[in-house]
Amino acid sequence: MPNNSGHIPEHESGLRRLIADAEGRPYDTLRTLGEARTLDDATMILEGDFGGQIYVVARVERVCCSEDALRSLLGDIDALEWNEPEGAHIFYERHAVGETIRGGMGGAVVSNEIWTHPTLTVSREAVVAVLAGERARIAAPAV
Repeated sequence: MPNNSGHIPEHESGLRRLIADAEGRPYDTLRTLGEARTLDDATMILEGDFGGQIYVVARVERVCCSEDALRSLLGDIDALEWNEPEGAHIFYERHAVGETIRGGMGGAVVSNEIWTHPTLTVSREAVVAVLAGERARIAAPAV
């Protein structure tokens, strides 16, 4: 929750925090991938443009790579799509399958499959391979 200064913590999406507060709903976030891996409803979100672009959404149980690999994946995707590193973030939030992830470009919906925005330049297969731990980067060969 924002503190009295209005500062939104680093582990919270500013956009989704503001929407939740405006709608009077809770906004359940987690600080790390390790913390997220302890919960059945944890969801990983890669976003750019400070929430104006939702790139990838996956149930954390589908994320087999390291947090460093996620940061590289986000950086690679953002460099191709928006190229604004300061607006690119990884968030871990609690969502049920079927819930909407609010954000620009139509947002996303949490499912049991890895969701990638349909207009991404990078192939969905490359993103899925990084998340599965099968390759280190989207442009790298399989490991």
